[in-house]
Amino acid sequence: MDDDKEVLVAGFDLKTTLKRINPELRREFFSAWPSLAELDWSQIAKQRQVDHLFDALQKLSSDEKREVNLLLRTFERLKETCGLRVLLEELQQQAPEHVATWGEIKSRMDKVVWTYLNAKSVFEEAVIFARADRLSNTRWAHRWPGVQCGAFSAASDRIEDLKHSLVEHHNGEFRGDRCEIHHYARQNGAEYFFAYLPEWPEDFLVFNGDGQLESLDVPTAFNILFVFSPRTGVLEMIAAGGLKTLHSLRKRFYGAMTRTEVEEIPPDRPAFQLDHLLADGFTFSGHDIARVERVSVTRILVCPRVEGFDIEGLQPRFRAGTAWARVVETLDRMLVGVSLDRSQVGVEEICIRVQCVGDGERRGRRFTMRVSPRGSDLKSLDDDELRVIGEGCLRAWEIDRD
Repeated sequence: MDDDKEVLVAGFDLKTTLKRINPELRREFFSAWPSLAELDWSQIAKQRQVDHLFDALQKLSSDEKREVNLLLRTFERLKETCGLRVLLEELQQQAPEHVATWGEIKSRMDKVVWTYLNAKSVFEEAVIFARADRLSNTRWAHRWPGVQCGAFSAASDRIEDLKHSLVEHHNGEFRGDRCEIHHYARQNGAEYFFAYLPEWPEDFLVFNGDGQLESLDVPTAFNILFVFSPRTGVLEMIAAGGLKTLHSLRKRFYGAMTRTEVEEIPPDRPAFQLDHLLADGFTFSGHDIARVERVSVTRILVCPRVEGFDIEGLQPRFRAGTAWARVVETLDRMLVGVSLDRSQVGVEEICIRVQCVGDGERRGRRFTMRVSPRGSDLKSLDDDELRVIGEGCLRAWEIDRD
């Protein structure tokens, strides 16, 4: 395989991704590249007919492959529940006339591609917010209770004050004398402030004023995210560092945006504990066996708790029904490959699949819950009975701290 081809396919299964896109949307999307627009699209008219397109993609220039690669990987990320939720929210706020059409699209991937083609500004902002929402369930996310503070304002002079304050905070790290902040007001009333410094680049493509793709100077790999709720005074923050760093950043935010000097208080403790799942002898047992038939793990994310490692984390995925012992064995082998063991990592997220007991005639229902130290997605389950079962399981496994 030549270098250009590796650039195109690295990180995901290209053919699988192509097959997920509706043929009409596929043609509209890829026709943006002149050489692909000239393809005989009758050979790619069915959902799973992608070989002709796949071969043509390998003939693109390196820059074109980079564009395709970035966009397709972004489509894959946004088709997850978190990404679709943000897409819908941004559509409702920015382009409500498209909501009905978007809702009629059945395929998750097609919803994403359709948005890209028909509401580019919605797509662009959803990419940033979806990443922020994913990070809100990691160890870098912190939340403080509401405080009495002065009137909040997102006026340009206050944002400038925050920029200067953050540069001052980082002046011992040789990060330069420039900080950029992008502010967004979300539909739910929360004010988002994405802050980054020039040494944190991550290429991403956006649309310029002429509707053309260009590299975005603002990285999606932002250094710091402040999420402030003016109504309650609650601050959430995504940032790396210990308590001293977090206290400094919190005080600087309130000082710049509300003109208030706040006292140092610890952030709220995480809602759930997960690290004990990696202990020898742990099993998913103790739940209500009258209603739960089987439990399996489909995905787990572990991150180093010690310094000196380049990797941010490992995230193996498993087939439904894989035994927990098998999951742990696989994880151990992966950790050995990066010179780590279970005592040096912690669980940042886990997806647990619960198979319920049937009634003798029909197989029982099943559901999957995603749990992180910051919370779970159980609240999004429409079925109250399943939600109660899930909450009972979290208590039985000592994941729920309460």
